[in-house]
Amino acid sequence: MIKILIDDIGDGSIDRARKLLAGIPHGAEKAIGSALKRAARTGLSYATKMLQREYVVNTGVMKSYTQTKQHYVTSGGETTIDLEFRGEHIPLIKFDTSVGRDGRVSAHVKRSTGKTALEHVFVASVGRHTGLFERDTSARFPIGEKFGPSVPQMLSANDDLQQEMGDKIREVFEERLGHEILAVMNGWRG
Repeated sequence: MIKILIDDIGDGSIDRARKLLAGIPHGAEKAIGSALKRAARTGLSYATKMLQREYVVNTGVMKSYTQTKQHYVTSGGETTIDLEFRGEHIPLIKFDTSVGRDGRVSAHVKRSTGKTALEHVFVASVGRHTGLFERDTSARFPIGEKFGPSVPQMLSANDDLQQEMGDKIREVFEERLGHEILAVMNGWRG
């Protein structure tokens, strides 16, 4: 699990929203809450797109092996978004893997590296799941599945991405807050 805290979100904009929507009951809270929710969702989406640039795995696969939570708090004049990523290790077969005619398995996890031949690894179906396995001993069983990194591990290894994600969230919040203020003023947010 990794938690990413983005603070200092739109302090001036929040004050402006409160002043503009002062005459509408709960108008500022609706506008700020909607803008924060959209900014947090955008941050989560942005993170998976940026990780896909560094790792050879499909965005849908990353999302299916990851649970995310978003919390946003506005108190004492300060607004923060707390993004939480939890997830399992992604099976190695979900990355760029290939099996040659001779049964040799090659895998490619990070874009900055090339494919690596994996000795003693084979493809097998266990129940409904197909994966890359390796024998733990010289006996036929037990076998162990090979895994790549989890999304929280990918994120924790990339500090620049966390900073970029914070900047993107702040940018989207500023943009969305204007739209949400207009929506509340026009009565589109009930």
